[in-house]
Amino acid sequence: MWRIYIESFAGLFVLFIVSLFAFEFFVYRLNTDYDYVLEDMQAAALHSVIVSISESQGSEFTTQLLTHYAESTASKLNIVSANLAPKEVQSYFAQSLPPHLYSFHDDDRALWLTFPDSDTFYHIAPDETSLVRQNIDISDALFFVFITVGFLIYSSWLIWFIGRRMRALQHVTAEFAKGNLNVRAPTNSGNKVGKMNESFNEMADKISQLITSNRSLTQAVAHDLRTPIFRIQWQAEILHEEADSPTLKQKLASIIEDTEEMEQLVDALLYFAKVGRQDIPLNKEDIAVLPYIASMVERLPNPHHRHIDVAIDPDISFLADKTLLKRAIENVLSNAMRYSVSTITVRCYRHAQAINIVVEDDGPGVPAQFRERIFEPFFSVDPSRNKANMGHGLGLAIVKLIIEKHDGHATFEESPSGGARLVLTLPDTDADKQ
Repeated sequence: MWRIYIESFAGLFVLFIVSLFAFEFFVYRLNTDYDYVLEDMQAAALHSVIVSISESQGSEFTTQLLTHYAESTASKLNIVSANLAPKEVQSYFAQSLPPHLYSFHDDDRALWLTFPDSDTFYHIAPDETSLVRQNIDISDALFFVFITVGFLIYSSWLIWFIGRRMRALQHVTAEFAKGNLNVRAPTNSGNKVGKMNESFNEMADKISQLITSNRSLTQAVAHDLRTPIFRIQWQAEILHEEADSPTLKQKLASIIEDTEEMEQLVDALLYFAKVGRQDIPLNKEDIAVLPYIASMVERLPNPHHRHIDVAIDPDISFLADKTLLKRAIENVLSNAMRYSVSTITVRCYRHAQAINIVVEDDGPGVPAQFRERIFEPFFSVDPSRNKANMGHGLGLAIVKLIIEKHDGHATFEESPSGGARLVLTLPDTDADKQ
């Protein structure tokens, strides 16, 4: 967000400077500067008055009159011979018909006067040492200071005003991304950012409806499948007991095994739908990590006698729903047990005000193109879904839902041994207390 604020402020400041230059160019360069026209008219009128007065008084009186005029207007009078005057002054009065015959303002807006049949120029220039002109310079400088400061204050306020609304919308977006499907952006006039709030709410409503209907459908289908699966399993077990042929018994045993697998899938679907509901509260309690994870590792089925290395700080504890988190960690451990070759490593440590639970194995790992999808429901790296090695595709999806319910996140990394490393990150409540 800070980058947007800085870019907005810089853009406004550049626009302000460009506007000043554009005003000066279009008003004073492309058009006539009527302030200068008025000054030229006033100079010509002054010359006319002085000529009228001095005709009867002589040149000496004219000099005294102009000296008094210069002193009265915080200016200085210089008497310059015609041949010593600047070239622009000589060129102006050398014209056959200049705009004003006997008065001229140079580039510095200093006044030059001459009189008929005179080879002398009277140069009236501002006296920059006078107190009046110094105060005028200070006032002009203060004007631009006030304009600039006012612009900066207004720009800062405008950016803060828009940023406050943007931060509110950003907060709502982040909450929605975390899975809070009920959050909505404020739509009152004091918090709206144009039509963005209404558009976000419309999008959130549609996404929420799609997710809710999808979960409801999943739960309904899974629930309705339980009864026929149970019937098939029950009838197959009866037939298996009554069958005399070994071949028939083998086929019936395969049917029973398939129905048990279907029953496990239905249970996983129901649990996935249950965990995904927003109205399920978390029964959080303070859990000591070492005995909590150690007991799960001890009870973990290990038919192939994999070596499990556990390294957990005994002082670590977190606030979590014991039942839900147990399911998440067991799913990760079972996944590592399924794919490991000989060793599984379980570690838990604090890092950056968070607690990381890391489970890694020395198995074949996951190809790079599939690593971002392993937490998706029903995703399988093996398209053939080999029943000997593959689960139902819901284990890691359930892990992700449970960890996110605890305001954490689950990530996949490649293990140095070449296998998979799953990192479950939870907030460190002890760090918040400190």
